[in-house]
Amino acid sequence: MGLAALSQALTARAESITLKIVDQQQQAVSSAVIEVLSSPESFGQVDSINVIDQIDKMFVPEQIVIQQGQSVDFPNSDNIRHHVYSFSEAKTFELRLYADKPEKPIQFEKPGVVVVGCNIHDSMIGYIYIAQHQTVVSSSDQGHAKFSSTVQNPRISVWHPYTTDGAESRQYFEIDQLEKNDNGEHIVQLNIAPPSPRESFKDTFGAPGHH
Repeated sequence: MGLAALSQALTARAESITLKIVDQQQQAVSSAVIEVLSSPESFGQVDSINVIDQIDKMFVPEQIVIQQGQSVDFPNSDNIRHHVYSFSEAKTFELRLYADKPEKPIQFEKPGVVVVGCNIHDSMIGYIYIAQHQTVVSSSDQGHAKFSSTVQNPRISVWHPYTTDGAESRQYFEIDQLEKNDNGEHIVQLNIAPPSPRESFKDTFGAPGHH
């Protein structure tokens, strides 16, 4: 069988899977990140630079998804200086007080979740999800997420920054263990604790910051 024919055969056998992500009140959860652990491992282009800006003392966007090996730039669009850092297991780094742009982007070599804060403005919180595998999707405003898999009963991880287990924790499922609703969607329930106004970075991360 030629490569083209093999590719077509694999594509033909790919199964489309739809998830519905809900919280403990059965309300839709948006921006949950679903990684298909059965899909091939993937490394992002080293020269692919993602951006988290700092605007009005907020990280914008608050949350991004990248592939392992990719970098993130942290420009400062505020007219005050910021001091960006993280002590997450997947990446510990520090960008000391700066305005405009830091010296260089930060590369994220390891998969996982990185919680980013500002040492000057403790209410600033951002999240970087570093994926290890090729297939990664996020849930819509209606809680829907869809992907294709050539593996029967694929294994997935589900992450959301506001789960009660903590901002860096993920939950793991095999598709066949998930119940379906009347629309044929696989239901994933997360225990969500919507954030209240934060006084400090440690309220989210669960550990002291750098002072």
